[in-house]
Amino acid sequence: MPAALCLTHAPFLRRPVEPRTTRLGAYSILLTAPWVLGKDIAAHGPRLAAVLYNLLETVRVCTVLLTPFMPESCGKIFGQTGADEAARTWDSAAQWGVLPAGVEVHKGENLFPRIDMAKELEELDRIQEEAKKAALPAIGIEPQTEEKVDFDTFCKSDFRAVKVKDCQRVKKSDKLLKFTLDDGTGTDRQILSGIAMYYKPEELVGRKIIVVANLKPARFVGVTSQGMLLAGTNNACGCQVVFVDDSVPEGTRIC
Repeated sequence: MPAALCLTHAPFLRRPVEPRTTRLGAYSILLTAPWVLGKDIAAHGPRLAAVLYNLLETVRVCTVLLTPFMPESCGKIFGQTGADEAARTWDSAAQWGVLPAGVEVHKGENLFPRIDMAKELEELDRIQEEAKKAALPAIGIEPQTEEKVDFDTFCKSDFRAVKVKDCQRVKKSDKLLKFTLDDGTGTDRQILSGIAMYYKPEELVGRKIIVVANLKPARFVGVTSQGMLLAGTNNACGCQVVFVDDSVPEGTRIC
C-alpha cells in the first residue's frame, strides 16, 4: 500500500522515508484525524483503515531504526504491531507496505509510561544526597572523657537558653564572632566564639542557642566574653551550633 495514502492532502510531504519519519507521522495523525473518522465507520471505514495502516508502517520503520538502541522495547513493539521477522530487518526500513494488509494489532503493556517529573526530580535529589553522604569521610568521634563528675559538680554549670540579638565579626581575628545575647535578665550578655569559619553572622541573628552562663569572663583580642555557647564538632560536619526551639523563653535553664 503506497505511503501517499496518509498524505493525500499534503503532496509536498510525499518523499521516501527519511530521518523525519517520526515528525511526518505526527503531522499525519493531525492531518487525517483518525479519531474523527472512527465516529462513522460506515462512511469512513476504508479511509480509517488506510490511515491506521500507514501509521502502523510509520511505527514499524521507526522501530527498525531504533532497534540497535532499544532492542528489548523494540521487540515488544514489533510483537504488538504484528510485524513478522521480514518486517523487522534493517533493509525493510527503506520499504513501504511491508506489513500485510490484514495485520492485527495486539494490546500489550505500556512500554513508555508518562513520567511524573516532580517525582523523578525528588528521586534524583535523593540519589544525589546519598552520593554526597557516601563521599564524606567516616565521622571521627572524640573518645569520651574517662574522668567522672558527681551530680553536684555537674549542677555547678549553668546552661541557659538565650536569643542572639546581634552578631558581628571581631576585628583582628579570622575565627571569632562577637554575640550580643538576651539571656532573660534584662541586661545584654556578650560572648565570643571561634566559629566564624562555619557561620555567617546574619545566619545566627534571631536564633536561640545554649550558653554556659556562669563561666568566668575572659578576654580575647581585647574583647570580653561572658560565657560560652554549646556546639558539636567532628571531621564530617565541622561545627554545628546547638539551637533551641523558638518556644523556649530566654533565660530558661537547660538541664
